[in-house]
Amino acid sequence: MARMKDVMAAVRAWDAAGLASAEAILAGVQHSSPRPAGARLVVNEKGEVAGAVSMGCVENDLREHLLGLLRGESAPRMVHYGRAFAAALEVGLTCGGEIDVWLRKHDPKSAAWQGLRALAPDARAILLTRLGGESEQILLRPGEAPPPALAAALDDVWTRGGVRQLAAGTDRWLAETIAPEPRLFIVGASPIASALADLSARIGFRVAVVDPRRDFARAELFPAGTVLLHRWPEEGLAEAGLDEHGYVAVLAHDAKLDVPALAAALRAKCKYIGLLGSAGTQADRRGQLAAAGFAAAEVARIRGPIGLKNVGALEPAEIAVSILAELVMARRGRLDSAGKGER
Repeated sequence: MARMKDVMAAVRAWDAAGLASAEAILAGVQHSSPRPAGARLVVNEKGEVAGAVSMGCVENDLREHLLGLLRGESAPRMVHYGRAFAAALEVGLTCGGEIDVWLRKHDPKSAAWQGLRALAPDARAILLTRLGGESEQILLRPGEAPPPALAAALDDVWTRGGVRQLAAGTDRWLAETIAPEPRLFIVGASPIASALADLSARIGFRVAVVDPRRDFARAELFPAGTVLLHRWPEEGLAEAGLDEHGYVAVLAHDAKLDVPALAAALRAKCKYIGLLGSAGTQADRRGQLAAAGFAAAEVARIRGPIGLKNVGALEPAEIAVSILAELVMARRGRLDSAGKGER
């Protein structure tokens, strides 16, 4: 949910306790920032806080601004932090960046907030926050009509995701894509798969491991929360919910598993597809996919050998780290632009 998920539990608890709260939303970033746009800091009327928009540089100042907002001393507004402000902070913006932070009161009765609370775990939506006036919010679900002045821009937000500011006449809005945590589908149970499942879960991936070999895909070898499916790849990936938003790591090193897994991932147009194995293995699997009717451009989407090569990984856990680094690049839209030199 952009970074709403970081603070949502705290805000719900404060609502239940009858505590008023306000939020600071990272609305714009120039140069460098330790947190992405959409990051949040929330404060209740008692001064308790949750979340962050930086690594501690500006949170204390924002807390005071938000408490003033709750006391009625100011209206919703944008606050800018940068080099000019750094001297006034105990700890300056050491990243060298500049940030714009929008301050607003939380309205527990608003339709947008109630809609956020009711969203299913796998739901997708866009949260619009007006950067002006009383800072009203609109929650858009797929198929729902947006404000006409924002329709064209929101088409791109639905497609590309992320957080961005949009103009509608004289108004500005912050559009935040709300999406479930990404799914990682690992085909082939192995020490590399176990380490990758553990590491990727730590940064928010929901992990499913598909392998028909029960002796290899044993629950005690994988972290809690990993979905284990003792199925052949096509059946198991479908059961696990493979779609175009998924990330697929094919680690079986067995053509009987590799090829059907890659075929399923290509048909689903997954966001990331990686294959373990040497140059010879890569050529063999790609040749089989071409013989099965996949176009050269489709097969070229497969990242292989999987993982960042400059890491120099040898051990299973090290290889898992190199794969995770590549997954992060794909998740953040950095993989294609990085070029082969980064691998």
